Amino acid sequence: MSKKYIVILRALGILDNNEIENILKNNLYNIITLPILKAETIYSKPINLNKSQAVLTTSSNAIKIFSQLSKKRNIPLYTVGSTSKIIAKRLGYKNVIDCQGDSVKMYNTVLKNCNKNNGDLIYIGAKSISFDIPKMLLDVGYKVKRYIVYKTREVNVIDNKFLNLIKLNKIKWIVLLSKKGASNFNKLFLNNIEFNQLKQIKFACLSENIAKELSAKIKFKFFPNHPTLSNLKSVITQNE
Repeated sequence: MSKKYIVILRALGILDNNEIENILKNNLYNIITLPILKAETIYSKPINLNKSQAVLTTSSNAIKIFSQLSKKRNIPLYTVGSTSKIIAKRLGYKNVIDCQGDSVKMYNTVLKNCNKNNGDLIYIGAKSISFDIPKMLLDVGYKVKRYIVYKTREVNVIDNKFLNLIKLNKIKWIVLLSKKGASNFNKLFLNNIEFNQLKQIKFACLSENIAKELSAKIKFKFFPNHPTLSNLKSVITQNE
């Protein structure tokens, strides 16, 4: 019997890496990544870090763009999640602080490690952020410079490979990594695919908020207590 599939639906366009596939690798399934969002760079000017004490980001895409806007690699770089840490290290950053998939933990770690009088904090990311760390840090007295370096837009065409796998009943799991991706799944797929074809598919969401964004019609939703890819892999393994 041929293997069924884990389909990862995420933003593609800036950092089309396979780190997520590698982390979620499971011998029981084939794994493919398909676009649910399109990421586009919107900022290209050099960023001066001379008066900055640290850089914060919750996005692997932002790390890739930032690496092209500054040659400095020794500045402390606060990231969220193992994938971002791997990518940052690969791009040459020497001092990466992984806040383990949690924006709240990033905020608290910055409060602990960074002195308000030691220079600016640089926040790099997309226009839309679900947890406003820059504002929270500004509110408690830090100097924060926010750079909006990319945007995501919804994909409006269903990938033919996905449709074929659905028709052949080959998909066991669909993985969603953002609320925006889950929202677009509702609009794009639920309006264009007979719901019976989705009934037995399990959905692995990186967080509870992402799972809540999915349509109430979807029965099998799973998410880890702590939003990391390794925990997400455990959720899939435990709910075969």
